[in-house]
Amino acid sequence: MKYRDQLTLELNEYLENTYPKSNARVAYERIEETSEPEPGPSIYDVNLPEQLLRVLEKRGITRLYKFQYEAYKEVLNGYNVVIVAGTGTGKTEAFFIPLAKRILDDSKQNPQAMILYPTKALARDQVKRFTEYSVYGKLGVNIYDGDTPEDLRRKIASNPPPIIISNPDMLHTGLIYSPYVKRFIESVDTMVFDELHVYEGVLGAHIHHLVHRIRLTRKENTQFVASSATIGNPKEFAESLFEADFKEVRGSLTRRGIVTHILISSGYMSRWSVLASISKFLAEKGLRFIVFVDSQQLAELLANTIESRYNVNIAVHRAGLPFEVRRDIENKLREGKIDGVVATPTLELGLDIGVIDAVVLGNPPPSYSKYLQRAGRAGRRGKGYVITILGEDPIDTYYLRNPEQYFNQKLTPSVIESFNEEVMKLHFISYMLQVGIVNVAKIPYEWRTILDDLLTERLIKKIGPYVSVNYAVGRKYVSMKGGIRTQGELVEVVDVSRDQVIATRELPVAVLELYPGAIYFCTKKPFEVVKLDVSRRKAYVREITERPSIYTRPLYSVDVVDYDIVSERDSELDFKISYAKVLIEMRVDGFIVKDLYSGETYSMRSFSEPVTYRYTTKASLIKLPPLEEYMEYDSAEAFHAIEHALIEASRVTCGAGITDLGGISYPSGDIVIYDAAIGGSGVSKLLYSKVEETVRTAYELMARCNCIDGCPRCIYTPYCGNNNKVLSKRKALHYLDVLYSRGLRVHVKPLEAKYGKPVV
Repeated sequence: MKYRDQLTLELNEYLENTYPKSNARVAYERIEETSEPEPGPSIYDVNLPEQLLRVLEKRGITRLYKFQYEAYKEVLNGYNVVIVAGTGTGKTEAFFIPLAKRILDDSKQNPQAMILYPTKALARDQVKRFTEYSVYGKLGVNIYDGDTPEDLRRKIASNPPPIIISNPDMLHTGLIYSPYVKRFIESVDTMVFDELHVYEGVLGAHIHHLVHRIRLTRKENTQFVASSATIGNPKEFAESLFEADFKEVRGSLTRRGIVTHILISSGYMSRWSVLASISKFLAEKGLRFIVFVDSQQLAELLANTIESRYNVNIAVHRAGLPFEVRRDIENKLREGKIDGVVATPTLELGLDIGVIDAVVLGNPPPSYSKYLQRAGRAGRRGKGYVITILGEDPIDTYYLRNPEQYFNQKLTPSVIESFNEEVMKLHFISYMLQVGIVNVAKIPYEWRTILDDLLTERLIKKIGPYVSVNYAVGRKYVSMKGGIRTQGELVEVVDVSRDQVIATRELPVAVLELYPGAIYFCTKKPFEVVKLDVSRRKAYVREITERPSIYTRPLYSVDVVDYDIVSERDSELDFKISYAKVLIEMRVDGFIVKDLYSGETYSMRSFSEPVTYRYTTKASLIKLPPLEEYMEYDSAEAFHAIEHALIEASRVTCGAGITDLGGISYPSGDIVIYDAAIGGSGVSKLLYSKVEETVRTAYELMARCNCIDGCPRCIYTPYCGNNNKVLSKRKALHYLDVLYSRGLRVHVKPLEAKYGKPVV
């Protein structure tokens, strides 16, 4: 292949020289051309106040883009507006200019608008650009969040500026405990939610119910404005999130600047070994970089390997670390004190971390929108490089064959599961702590569906047509559940040598990472888990003094203990599918020990007493009728392989992350694909509606693989609780061939007559 970019050529030569016996290489190169959004009118022709004109002139803006002008008109006309435009194309100005004009033209009680960002760090970054507009007059802006000192909070509350910058977390807690926040919400006319794409899944469910509380707090309607760089269904998603009609304004999704996309195939080398080596290459070139992965422990493991093997100055940025640790890492990256950082999605947002030359993706991100978000971190002030490393798993193999398809795919729709009982309970009790007593007829329908559960738990009591809250129990409940970021209760990771909490991990994933004997990494340091006390939400760990050459993976099983059907339908392929609320039991029976660099399995250990945890979530239930010629074990192998392939295919069809979904299969042909998040994230709900497309993609993933009966390129996965046993691609394909060719009609509903041992 002939490469057009010099760095591409140098990287390919580096890989050939470093791994001469492998086929690690640059397999595909793509260069994005510079583009500008479509131009709109001059700033002097749209009736802007003099103060705004002076600031825009100072910033070198003399003409609005077309999408900015469309947003300007719709916001000023009072519509709810969702703005979609690429990173760095000026979507912030699209909503801020009309808000500023309205405030400058009309004198009203302050604050008049709130602009909300997903994180405090991002809000504080953005406030710097807004303060430019307040230099010439009355357009004051201030930030009010958990980091605002108490004396400054009182000052802001006594004399609010027209615009307050904050985050949804502050509104959640402030509505309960702060009369200032309640007063702000009662006053504002417009609420802006930037980075809308972040609010999918469980966090989106929290925002949905927080909006209920905002509406119930205000006497007048609120204008909602939302903004995003990457979202597949902006109008539909905004309307489901805010339960209101929206106008959609679209700009160009391609940002200014040239970005080179490079895909790497790793051959026999572990993709993580190649990734670590590429980090060294970038550091030696003086290029600052971010490595993105989707697992906290993988981020820790990679940073440890990159630092110890190649002496690269690198840090880890992930959820679960103390806020001050993450902020320190951001500052070091911004100031050039480190070469790079290994990050989970915590650095996807538009946080100002200085010049980033390259983004390295350890695998294709869960969705194309996430690819665009991560890729958008590179080259904001010049040429940038995006290196995606492809290995041998099904999705990588699929995209290595079809690279153009990857870059031209549609954005997957964002989804929420608004009927997440755990989320609804938190927000209803939070609202009740705010008001004390309420008429049942005046609360949203969704909240009425959980009243019986709350009465049983004695969190509320009924008095005729009213319900009231038990304040003491309610406050304890809200405190225990944490904020709107947590998908499940938190397990504290305690270093026994210092008796100090060093991190937290959410359930249920904590059970799969913090079982006794597990090797756990925190800020690149290895620890061994001494004990996991699920009931007390504590995991006790001891630091390992020598750098380990191994890592651990759990051996676990999952079973459906109970379920309640929400909706059901007949598939076009003549099998039955249901969407259901399910009670899952997770059981860790032991673990395997693997080589840190090659991934080879060294040993397997079993527990005398398994670690168990039960939780409620949502799931798609599929009923496939067994073939007459298959014995029970044949069926178990076939359906387990289909389950694996469906989860992999959902990454293409539903934008699922590698750990967003879990699966269970039974020899009876019952397959359960469930949301890993407690209460449900909405991904399995999307799978329920797109199961036919997902089955076709799963078939293609298996059929195009040239292995005999299963391998990492089709059905093997590192997340298999059975260590990829009881699997047969050949039997799975034969089954699907029969399903497609002659049909296998089934009249039994999913899980009604399941039998056999569950396989995950």
